[in-house]
Amino acid sequence: MWILTLKNIFFPIFCKECGLRLLTDENGFFCATCWELPQRIERPFCPSCGRPHAKRLGMDEPDHFQCADCTARTEDPPYRHIFGATVYEGTAAEAVKLLKFHERRWIVRVMCEEMERVIKSELIPERYTLIMPVPLHKVRQRHRGFNQATLLAQGIVEQFPKAQVSSDLQRIRPTRTQSKLNDSSDRKHNVRGAFAVDREVDLSGHEILLIDDVVTSGRTVHECALALKRAGANTVDVLSFSLALPKRD
Repeated sequence: MWILTLKNIFFPIFCKECGLRLLTDENGFFCATCWELPQRIERPFCPSCGRPHAKRLGMDEPDHFQCADCTARTEDPPYRHIFGATVYEGTAAEAVKLLKFHERRWIVRVMCEEMERVIKSELIPERYTLIMPVPLHKVRQRHRGFNQATLLAQGIVEQFPKAQVSSDLQRIRPTRTQSKLNDSSDRKHNVRGAFAVDREVDLSGHEILLIDDVVTSGRTVHECALALKRAGANTVDVLSFSLALPKRD
């Protein structure tokens, strides 16, 4: 306790959102009030894209049902389910940026805690045999020094008794940042064919959980899952710290 007291005196830290001085190192970036502001994704949500529905009342309402966008699709995506822990807004979005662009690696711990909540409530951990982070291109990873998806995968892998983190999925060409592209066709073209698994790697029979920090349009995880299925993967599910909700007019 005295160590925390000394840290608070000589190395004060403040909430990145509201500026309140933090008197605990439980989070280290946000006060408890600001950290709870972003929406946690809980039932009911779409079992395909993972995005939450408006809360429904009544004894007979289903827990999960497809959203209108997923129902209208003419073909199934290569992944089975997308699960997200938070809606990409407020402090959840700021947490992603602090990790990705400001190298605040300590925040991985609290991000993983949110993902573990989803693992315990929605996933069957014994099902998965590989935990697969969405890869960065080697040039971008060398510049950044780390892959945030890999840090998240390493942080949650202990929740899966039969799985290990795999780097078999590769980004074979550089792409622009998806979140900076507003047009859906641009996002689709940007990542098309950008991921692959080495021909010598056989993923037959594997149940794979694909990990990312944030899913925006879903095109990146779509292309990743497509590459994994082509390499023989049995099923691919996606778990992300945050999901961006589509903008509505």
